[in-house]
Amino acid sequence: MVAIKKYNIGILRVLTIDEKEGLELHQNVLKSYFPEFNFETRCIPNQYRGLYNKEAHEKAFPDIVCMAKEWEKEIDGLIISCADDPGVNYLRKELSIPVVGAGLSSSCLALLYNLKVGVIGIQNNPPENVIGILGEKFAGYTIPEGVVNTNDLQTEEGKKATLASAYKLKELGAEIIVFACTGLTTSGAIEIIKEVGLPVVDGVIAEGLAMKALLINSEYNAKKKLGGKLYGKCLF
Repeated sequence: MVAIKKYNIGILRVLTIDEKEGLELHQNVLKSYFPEFNFETRCIPNQYRGLYNKEAHEKAFPDIVCMAKEWEKEIDGLIISCADDPGVNYLRKELSIPVVGAGLSSSCLALLYNLKVGVIGIQNNPPENVIGILGEKFAGYTIPEGVVNTNDLQTEEGKKATLASAYKLKELGAEIIVFACTGLTTSGAIEIIKEVGLPVVDGVIAEGLAMKALLINSEYNAKKKLGGKLYGKCLF
């Protein structure tokens, strides 16, 4: 039996979570799909409502960058587990390891289906990094009614509103749904909207797939002595 090579992957949550069980929800989803990854999760401070508006993003950016740079030498890859990909583009230029976020990863994965894509999120407008990738495949965007931040998605009202949003996207012509908030993963939204009958791209699963792809490409690049950071030029 060939041994599976293990990679140490950091998951940076942009929602401040004090309890270990809640903090590690994303890594617990990913570890069942990626046995080759050893995960460690950390979160930025003082963001108990997550990054739900421009001000929260601006406040969080220095903390994201600082934590990523301090963590770099301990890990083989970094996942910024947020659909807005905060700091991802900047850190790709600064760090020597692959860096991925949920937004770019899920939108790239959705394109592989060659279907019209509906997006569910929590901000007033869909993330630019998502619709910029989807282009003409973008079918529409909805916000679950009454949801202001990621914590609202975890309530019974938030879950019912998520289902209603999925039905609305189907009416708009969506043939596949992308989650533009990783809080939809922790709310169990895939199960919630199953009755809508559309395939779903979950941002947390997508960022794990993107990280695996980049690590494989990086290894291939090194073996072929091609030079440069192949993951830095990859679609993901």
